[in-house]
Amino acid sequence: MPEKKILRITVGGPPGSGTTTFSKELAKRLSLRYVYAGEIFRKEAKRRGLTLEEFSRLAEENPEIDRSLDRLMLEEIRKGNVVAEGRLTGPLGKKEGIECFSIWMDAHPRIRAQRIREREGGNLSHIMKKMKEREESERKRYQEIYDVDIYDLSQYDLIIETSFISPEEEINIALKELRKRGLIQ
Repeated sequence: MPEKKILRITVGGPPGSGTTTFSKELAKRLSLRYVYAGEIFRKEAKRRGLTLEEFSRLAEENPEIDRSLDRLMLEEIRKGNVVAEGRLTGPLGKKEGIECFSIWMDAHPRIRAQRIREREGGNLSHIMKKMKEREESERKRYQEIYDVDIYDLSQYDLIIETSFISPEEEINIALKELRKRGLIQ
């Protein structure tokens, strides 16, 4: 009987690009564990009694926060049979020599902001401003801490532009590519 492959799929993308819906469904369809870096980050912010923005600013000043949270994600990726969602998971996993299939999802900034507004409410221009600040903060931190530019698309195995396609179409694109590469049947 052939040995079952250990599958490690990482999914990243900016806020509002659809990574969570996609990752949960992909994990379900492939019977894999689902791990979300954002949840780890949010839980730690809550544990410290900070908002997400306050905790992000603290992480900018203290690189050890990102390093400790990222170590937890790397441990989960190493275990295998996982869909690991987080903007840094793919590039960091590959930098650490972990064999994984990395997916980057993106959408037009206005569409992403509209999706966030639908999910969380709020003013569209305020959401776009906060979204941009968050992305710049994360990009700067990841570059300084790990020398990784998460927006360098050459480090991903598959890029899905989600602006005008459904979550089902996103899943079908990923499954087709995973089959093509012999990672699933």
